[in-house]
Amino acid sequence: MNAQQGFHARVRSLLRDQLLDAATEITCDRGWDAVTMSRVATRVGVSRQSIYNEIGSKDALAEAIITRETDRFLTGVAERLAAHPGDLPAGLSAAVEYTLREAADNPLIKAIVSAAHGAADDLLPLLAVRPEPVLERAVAAIAEQVRVLHPDLHITDANGADALVSLVEVFVRLTLSHLVQPSAPIEYAVGQIRWIMDTALHGPTAP
Repeated sequence: MNAQQGFHARVRSLLRDQLLDAATEITCDRGWDAVTMSRVATRVGVSRQSIYNEIGSKDALAEAIITRETDRFLTGVAERLAAHPGDLPAGLSAAVEYTLREAADNPLIKAIVSAAHGAADDLLPLLAVRPEPVLERAVAAIAEQVRVLHPDLHITDANGADALVSLVEVFVRLTLSHLVQPSAPIEYAVGQIRWIMDTALHGPTAP
């Protein structure tokens, strides 16, 4: 990539971030239903066509917002896992506590979770139902890091097949469930997931 190509790439990246920032701000202030290409374009100071050229449809804009937020959370999750290289349950416990506490104070997550669900423009399915933006992305990233941090860890299912990805998927699904439908204090959710991970890795604790 030459200097001119690099410059254009940086400009496009900056524009994309500005568009996502604007759409996120409108969502937090007024809800996703209030997000229109015209409003986003006006806030950034570009044409509607610029949004279509850079991101695509409103559905694509929604997925881009959720994907970017997921990546931000995954950065924090990676830091918590790395802080416990010799203790996977402890790392996962720290990761879920970070995720739930950050989500509780995150304006975008709060706007999504507290919105009137079932509306045509509801963002919740991207967060908790459709697998691509959050579930698949999180499982792949966390499983890869666990393999790097714990190269000697071998988890198999009843058929002897590698079950690490399945274990990580259970972890991510449980975390998302507590995030979307909190029914107990965060400490309870962390303890519950810690117990499940300990049991899966080390077997049930004797009474």
